[in-house]
Amino acid sequence: MHYPSLFLALSVLSLTQCSSLSIEECANSDWFALGLADGNRGTSAGQLNQYQKDCREFNLSVDTAQWKQGYQQGLASYCLPENGYRVGLAGESYYGVCSNNAFVERYNQGHQKYLTNKRLSEIADRLNTIDREISSLDGKINNLTDKADLLKQKNSLLNEKNQLLDERSRLRRPDMRFEFRF
Repeated sequence: MHYPSLFLALSVLSLTQCSSLSIEECANSDWFALGLADGNRGTSAGQLNQYQKDCREFNLSVDTAQWKQGYQQGLASYCLPENGYRVGLAGESYYGVCSNNAFVERYNQGHQKYLTNKRLSEIADRLNTIDREISSLDGKINNLTDKADLLKQKNSLLNEKNQLLDERSRLRRPDMRFEFRF
């Protein structure tokens, strides 16, 4: 084994560990393509500052104009309303990079659906846990003479289960909205 080579590799790795870009990436990046990718992901424009900081560590510069051009082109794709819904539904963060309200509205709709789906999943998990605990308590109740405390626990779990079932039912119903016009 070549220990000097290993030591050199680890040394270089430790120097670049704090950077998001390596010296090779700073020297050889296609800044337009990197900006395009950042824009397509809806990354904050502040990412450019991080690239500049990273490359400055190696005494290299970022082609800011190329990155901004690619970034704006990427944002044009990212900021489409249908993408807003997809981003929200996936539970992804939105960094306020789009100037059109349609994107934000669709993002909020998708994010609300994401939160509803997440809550439904949490309810399903908790219902399964409650059912297992009730089964366990039923087994203990059948084997004990002092059942009062276990029956209280079971009733508490049954009440929680009913509340969760009600909440799940409400979440699954579409919102009904009424408009009154005079």
